[in-house]
Amino acid sequence: MVEQLTGDAILREVVLPRLERIRKVPGGYQARCPAHEDRQPSLSLSAGTEQPVVFHCHAGCDRDSILAAINLDWADISKPRERRDAAPLADTRYAYHDEAGELLFEVVRKPGKRFLQRVPDPAAKGGWTWRLGNTRRVLYRLPQIIEAVNAGEVIWITEGEKDADRLARDGIAATTSPGGAGKWREEYAESLRGAVVTIVADRDDPGRAHARQVAASLEGVANSVVICEAAAGKDISDHLAAGKTLAEVEITYDSTEPAVVDLAPDLHEFLAIVDPPQDWVIPDLLERGDRLIWTGFEGLGKSVVLRQIAVAAAAGVHPFTGYACPPARVLFIDLENSERQGRRHFRQMERVTATRGRRVPEGGLRLIHKPQGIDLTCDDAAWLLERVTAHQPDLLVIGPIYRMHAADVGDEVAARQVCAALDAARVKVDCALIAEAHAGHGEAGRNRSVRPFGSSLFLRWPELGLGIVPAPGTDETPCRHVKVKPWRGARDERRWPMELQWSVAPSDFPWIDPNAGLRLVSELEEEA
Repeated sequence: MVEQLTGDAILREVVLPRLERIRKVPGGYQARCPAHEDRQPSLSLSAGTEQPVVFHCHAGCDRDSILAAINLDWADISKPRERRDAAPLADTRYAYHDEAGELLFEVVRKPGKRFLQRVPDPAAKGGWTWRLGNTRRVLYRLPQIIEAVNAGEVIWITEGEKDADRLARDGIAATTSPGGAGKWREEYAESLRGAVVTIVADRDDPGRAHARQVAASLEGVANSVVICEAAAGKDISDHLAAGKTLAEVEITYDSTEPAVVDLAPDLHEFLAIVDPPQDWVIPDLLERGDRLIWTGFEGLGKSVVLRQIAVAAAAGVHPFTGYACPPARVLFIDLENSERQGRRHFRQMERVTATRGRRVPEGGLRLIHKPQGIDLTCDDAAWLLERVTAHQPDLLVIGPIYRMHAADVGDEVAARQVCAALDAARVKVDCALIAEAHAGHGEAGRNRSVRPFGSSLFLRWPELGLGIVPAPGTDETPCRHVKVKPWRGARDERRWPMELQWSVAPSDFPWIDPNAGLRLVSELEEEA
C-alpha cells in the first residue's frame, strides 16, 4: 500500500538507517554527517512541521549534499512511498559457517543499524547465547569463498554483510569479516591464500583504514590485492544503486603495478635520449612534475588565486589571460576552509568559465575539504596517495602546509615527511603540484618576506616559489592590487604575472593580469 509517511517515520525508517553514530537527543537525533569527514557527530536531524526532515550540519554542509551522500534526494523523502521500500523493520540475520558448512554463529542486524551476535545453544532459552565468547571467527560465506578461490574467481571483500550479499545476488564471490571496520583478524587471510582479491573500502576514514589493514594481512598470501571505493555513495551497495557497474569503481591501490627497476644509464645512453617537448599542465606556468609553493600576506586572497587556477585549468582557460588551452584534471584539497566557504567561491568562478563557453567538464575538478587538516606523518600519507590514485589529476592543489602535520611548524623531521608524502603523490600520477603556505610574521610592515612560514626545508624543496604582497602605494582594505613576488626562482623559464588586479566584472575571474595585453603585443612584435 502506498501511503504518505509522517516526517518522524521518514526520519526513522528512511534516513537514520543510512547514517552512523546515531544517538537520540532532545528534539531529534544526532549522527555523523555523511557529506564530510566527520570524526565527531555534527549532524542534527528532526522531524519538521513544514518539511518532512530538518537537517542541520554544524560544519556547514547543506541539505542536498547530505542527502546525496546517502544516495537520496529531496524527492525521495517527500513523495508518498510504499512502506516496504523503507528500511527493514524486522531483524536481518547473517549466518557464518565453517569450511564444512556447519553453523558457527550469527550476526543479527536490528532496526536502527544495531548489531548483535549469537551462537547456537540448545540449553539456552530460545536456543541461542547472545555472545560469541571463544567461538571461532571465520569469513562470511566461507564455503562459497573457498570454492571461488579454487575456481580462480575474483574475491570481493566488503565492510559488511549487507554489501557482501548485494554482490552475491549478482553472482559475485563476496565476503566480509564479522564486527565491521577494524575487526579484521590475521587468521582470516589464510582462507584467501592464492586468491585474486578486491577490497571495497567504505568512503570514510575508518573504512579506508580497515581496507589497508586487510590488504596488509594479505601481503604474501593473496596473488594480488586491489583496494577500491564506490564512485557514488558510501559503499558498493550505493554504487550499484546509482546505476554504476563494478568496472566503474575508483581504484586507490593495486598490488599488481610493476616495480620500477631504476638502472642508471651511462653517458652515451643518457645523451642519446631525445627529450619530448615540454608537457604543460597550464601553458607557460606549470609543467607536469613541477612543485610550486604559493604564499602571501594574510587577507590578500592567496586562497582565491589558487581556486581560480584550479577552476581555470579544469575548464581549459588560462587563469590570468583567459586564453583557451587544453583542459586539465584537477584535484583540489582545502585543509583550512569549510565546504560552505568553498562552494561560495567555486560557484562564482564556475559561472565565469560557463559564460565563456568553457564549462568545467564532469569530473574535471574534484574537491575535498578537510578543515580539520590532515597528518602526512602518519596514515594520511596513504590517504593522499589513494586520492591521487583514484582521481589521476594533472594538477594537485593542496594546503595550507601548516595543516599537513600535527608537529611544531618548524619541525624538520615532520617537514621531510610532508615533502616525501607530497612527492610520492606527485610522482605516482606525474602531476604538477601547488601547495599553499602562509608567509612568516617575523618582519614588520610590507617589506617582510613572503617565504613560507615553518621549516627551512620548504624553501629548498619546490622548483618555484611565489607570493603576493600589496602593490606599492596600495592602501585600500581589502587590497585590490598586488605584486607577485618570487622568493625562489624557477629552474626553467616560467611566465607568471608580475602583478594582479581585482576585477568586479562578472565575466572576469576575481584576479586578472593587467599586463597580459602588453605582453601579447610584445610577443607579436618579436615574432614579426
